Parts: sequence; structure tokens; C-alpha cells
Amino acid sequence: MKKILATLLALSMLFTLVAPAMAEETPTVTYLVRGGTAEYEPYIYPGLVGMLKIQQMAGVNIDWTVICGSGDEINTQYLSMMASGNYPDIIQWQHNNDYTGGVSQMYADGIIIELNDVIDKYMPNYKKLLEENPHVAKTLMDDEGRYLYFTVINPLNSDLEKVAVTWWGLMMRQDWLDNVGAEVPTTIDEWYEVLTLFKEGDPNGNGVQDEIPFDAGSAGLNLFMPAFDIQNGVYINPETGKVGYGQYTENYKAFLETMNKWYAEGLIQNVFADETGAPADSSDPNIYADLAGSWKGLSNYWEQRLPQVQEKNPNADFVAVQWPKDANGNIYADDYGMGYGDRYCAVISVDCQNVEAAARLIDTMYTEEGTNCTTWGTIEGDPINPEWTGGHGTYTVDENGVKHETEWANQMTENFYDGAFANKYRYAMSHVSFPRWGAADYLAATREERYVNSAMLWAQASNALEYPNAIVLSTDAQKEVAEIENMGTYISEMTYKFITGEEPLTNYDTYMETLQKMGIEKLIELYQQAYDNFNARGN
Repeated sequence: MKKILATLLALSMLFTLVAPAMAEETPTVTYLVRGGTAEYEPYIYPGLVGMLKIQQMAGVNIDWTVICGSGDEINTQYLSMMASGNYPDIIQWQHNNDYTGGVSQMYADGIIIELNDVIDKYMPNYKKLLEENPHVAKTLMDDEGRYLYFTVINPLNSDLEKVAVTWWGLMMRQDWLDNVGAEVPTTIDEWYEVLTLFKEGDPNGNGVQDEIPFDAGSAGLNLFMPAFDIQNGVYINPETGKVGYGQYTENYKAFLETMNKWYAEGLIQNVFADETGAPADSSDPNIYADLAGSWKGLSNYWEQRLPQVQEKNPNADFVAVQWPKDANGNIYADDYGMGYGDRYCAVISVDCQNVEAAARLIDTMYTEEGTNCTTWGTIEGDPINPEWTGGHGTYTVDENGVKHETEWANQMTENFYDGAFANKYRYAMSHVSFPRWGAADYLAATREERYVNSAMLWAQASNALEYPNAIVLSTDAQKEVAEIENMGTYISEMTYKFITGEEPLTNYDTYMETLQKMGIEKLIELYQQAYDNFNARGN
């Protein structure tokens, strides 16, 4: 590791020394990114072959700034820079999460520039993508029709493209299903039947009725809410097309009635951490102990959970389960935050002295080759940075046009991340989320097969319940929402009481009246107004 890091540092310094000689002919833009591990990430960016190729294609050099850290520490550095009045040319960050009011407020605060004219003048590739995909363009502009940022764009035209965002869902033990002679459930009634069999049929084969039919850790019960045509919190009513709040509906009462029945019969356990209604932390202990029959799972559980379960029970196996149908046979998914954009986005600051060069650089990322560079790296045989790669590329393309990682790329992954990252690090930039278009082939080719299959299964559902992820409330609306009395604590406490039977569901009307007094209808109104403005975009 130390030897490799030393090599990277030396190459980084070499690149820096060479850069001034190139500066007379090639413009340089300063580019800030939100990094991860401070041990080595600040040193590797100048040598990333994918980004070197993009710079070559665009005719632009990058002067990198990498801010590393975690939690409050890294956000403090970011906010300090925002307040300083001194900005890099391009700033790539989770702006909508970390800056109050998001990119719209950054524009209002005079930090970033509007991009409409920039796109028209300097970004033919990006402009063409927007023109050919107006449904995508609508989500990337603000309510005034301004483009303010660039991001990873996922067209979401296929289940495979949705794999990037549909990486959790309902999961259960396939061997338990086999042992009790049951099929994978598809409705709430079928779930009740299967969970009852898990409770009574000794599927783990130890002769003791110790099974937990559904382990509800990590708010697992919320995954059943779509079967009642609602989602946790703000959602879109599929019948009216209006904004609603899941826990402020008659449908939620029906959900609670079902969960109360399951709880009373011992079909769901590990639901709450305490009487405040906080969800239990995790299902892992019961999964590993061969006690849990079903749970809220992730696509990587076949790699990260199943082997440990098989140490206790060699016959153990997992199966992903589709979202249960509602009463009308519709299949709705959980709130994945489904959107064409990514939480990371790049903006051009008001301090940028060469907007054309910055725009040309980003426009190159949106080309087909640019997207390959930011996800796969460089193709075998490309001469980019031969001192570092030794002539190697990070991927090859077979006779069918399918990309494959090279042995060298996999070796570098192990050297730098020891397999710890879920999205393995390449000398492409998959985990950093540079602007790009698509790249579903990368996920399909580099993930374990059952990861891809489970995510694709969960993707085969309607996302009609989701409040659009592209909407960021205005600063004023956010302040109003914050001023509304905190309802979350009350909802959690009452959910605990209703499910456990401490509070009879005959008192549900009183619960609804209390939420109304707390201001929930004003909250819904604010989200409805933002939703209406969103729907009017581009008209």
C-alpha cells in the first residue's frame, strides 16, 4: 500500500510540474470534489486515467481540490468555503443536502451562475440530450426554467438502469419456503399465510418454535405501506394525483390494523427500539442466528450476509420478494427517491474566469466516450498516463460490444480499497459521481449476479407514489415546514401504541385530529404548491 501511495504521490507531483508548461496552450479550471478517505484520495485524482482522457478530449486541464473527512467536519469545511466569497471554478458536492435551499439558494446568494446560455453556446452534447429527453430536462431545471447544475443522469428507461437506485426491498429465506411448502408471497394475504407457516412450521429445523417470521428492524414495516397505496411521509395519492401524507390517511389505519394483527400473533418482531416508536436498529443478529425468515434486505446480502448464515445452516438461501400487490392488483415500490439526477452535482461558480473551458470539460463528460471514462476508465491499449498504467487499460470490449474489467483494474481495486466499498473503486470514477449519462452496463457487469437480479426485480414496480425527488422546497417553504410543530415524535409514539395494542384503533380519529391541530394540512399545502410548480415547468 505505502509503495503504491508513494508512486501516486510522485506521479501527482510530476503532473503538477508538467502542467505550467502546458498552461500557455491549454486552459486550466479549478475543480473541487467531496472526497472520502484522506489517507490517499487527495493524491490520486491527478492520475485517474478516465479523467485524464476527458481532459485530453476537452482540451482542458484540471487543478484538483479534494476535501476529505466525515460528517460535521467535512460539511463545516464546505459551508466555510461557501461563506468565504472565494470559490473554485467548479464545485461538486451534495449541494441540495448540505446547503440550505439547495442550488436555487446558491444562485440567489450569488455563488453560482445560471447555465442556460452556457449550455446553448458551449455544450452541444449536453444540449442535445436535454432536447431529446424533455422529461429529464424538466427535472433538472428550477421553477423559473433555469439550469443551475450538472449531475449524473440516469434515463431510467429500463429495469437495468433502475438497478442503481433500487438496491433494497423485501427478502426472505428460500429454504424456509421450501421447508414449509410455500411459494413466494405476492399479496398481503399471502404474506400472512407464509408468515404463519414460518411461525408454526419449524422451518429452521431445530425443533423449537423460535422463528421470527418477519424481522422488522431498520423500519422494515414501512416496506408494506405501498400495498396500502401510501408511503412513509409525503407521497402522491395515485387516485387523485394530489400530495398527501401517508400517516394522515384512512389507508394508514388499514395498514395499522394489519400490522396490529401480525404483531399480536407473533408474526412480526424486532419492530421498535423502545416505547417512543423508534424503529429497531437492525435485523442482522436474527438473520445470522438462523432465526429470521424475512426482512428488509439489500442487494448485497447474498455476499455480505448469506455466507455467515450458511456457517450455521449450510442449506440456507435468500430470495428477493416483489412488492406486494394492493387491493386492486397494482404493484407500488417503496420511496427510492427515484429521479434522473444524483445527490452529487457540479456547479460553475461566479469566480470562474473561463466559463467556456469549464463548460467544455463537463460537456465532454456527457458524451458516450466521456461516460465510459467516468465509469469504466480507459479502454485497453489507450496510451493515457502510461507511466502509471504500464500500458494497461481498465476495461476491454468483447465481440458483442460488452465491456469487461481488466485484471489490472481488479488488482488496483483490491490494493486501494480491500473490497470495502460496495461500489468498487476503479481508475474510472464510479463512486465519485461525476456528471455522465447512463452507464447501466457498468453496474450490470461489475455487481454480483444476484445483486443485479434482486435490484431488477424490485425495480419492476410503479413509482407513482413517490413525491418527485427533483423538488427542493424554497428556503421560505423550508422555514415554514420547520416552524410547524414537530409531528414525527407523535406519529412514532402513536404508531407504537396502535401496533402493540396499547392504544385501540377506535381512537384513530382522535389521532388524525391531533395531527391536524399540529399543522399537518399546512405542511401538505406547502408540498402541494411545490409539486404544482414542478408540474408547470417547461410549459
